[in-house]
Amino acid sequence: MKTLNNTSPVRRFGTLIAAGVLTASLVACSDSNGGNSENVSELTVGSSPSLAALSLQGAIANGHFEDNELSVNAVPNKSANDAVPQLLNGGIQVAQMDMLTFFKARSEGLPLKIVAGAGEQSTDGGNEVPSGAGVVVNPDSDISVPVDFVGRKVGVPAIKTQTWMNIRAIVDDAGGDSSQIEFVEVPPAQTIDLVNRGEVEASTPSEPLMSASIAEGKVRLIHSTDVPGLKGVPSSAFVATEDFVNNNPDTVRKFADAIYAAAAEVNGDREAALDIAEKQINLRPEQLEHVFVPALAADHPTSEELQKVIDLAIRYEVLTEAPDTADMVAQADGGN
Repeated sequence: MKTLNNTSPVRRFGTLIAAGVLTASLVACSDSNGGNSENVSELTVGSSPSLAALSLQGAIANGHFEDNELSVNAVPNKSANDAVPQLLNGGIQVAQMDMLTFFKARSEGLPLKIVAGAGEQSTDGGNEVPSGAGVVVNPDSDISVPVDFVGRKVGVPAIKTQTWMNIRAIVDDAGGDSSQIEFVEVPPAQTIDLVNRGEVEASTPSEPLMSASIAEGKVRLIHSTDVPGLKGVPSSAFVATEDFVNNNPDTVRKFADAIYAAAAEVNGDREAALDIAEKQINLRPEQLEHVFVPALAADHPTSEELQKVIDLAIRYEVLTEAPDTADMVAQADGGN
């Protein structure tokens, strides 16, 4: 496997701790995240600037936060990994985070909890079945099924991320040997161009780039990045520090209520989702014409669902040990 940089989420938490950021951050948490003022009503939320943030943006657009007496300012995350120090330092109170980043943070002892579900795996996988992201090839490629990735150069956002892990599981479960895939880290905006130029034989665009490129005939879908059998498991969540959760139990409950109210409106209503995507996320109508609308979490993830993702991460050594799921999710009363 080829790595073009050394900044994957898995490798960077140790740097934070080694630099002494953790100790300073925990002090800042109690000062900035409501430690002296319980149940704050104003929140800054770091989120994905993409369709993955539909429930957050829907809750803003449709007044669900206002209905719960909250004022929410959404700011884009550079990455889920970059959101961790902002949470710990009180720069933001809540952050949307992919599950592997969250699990790694927990396993390193960082005091984070899930306050609401965000995204979940939309399908049970399948050849040529679309989802929020997928593996594509040139239209004339001889690759036709996932096991054909073995021995080929496949572009991914980063090594040991959710996309990388899911592709490995898809290939192995289909009878291939994913350890023989040559994974290459590529910038998300270049996933289509690099395939077309032949620099990689397959790559993993997300929406809306993937569906638009397929519709234009630039690439062909082989398989989504959804793992067969794992439909409904969490793919991302809204996370806060334990201090914030404990000091602001009503705020946490209201935030989750607003998120899930928006998710209930958007799930199954394509037009509602596209309206939010255009007005709140600033995607253009032509980008949305063929877009796949992802499934949104309508409730807290269960321990069983969390464990399924953890088991996969252990299998591919993204995690070296399994974090305990018992107290990962904040309860309505804010307790542990």
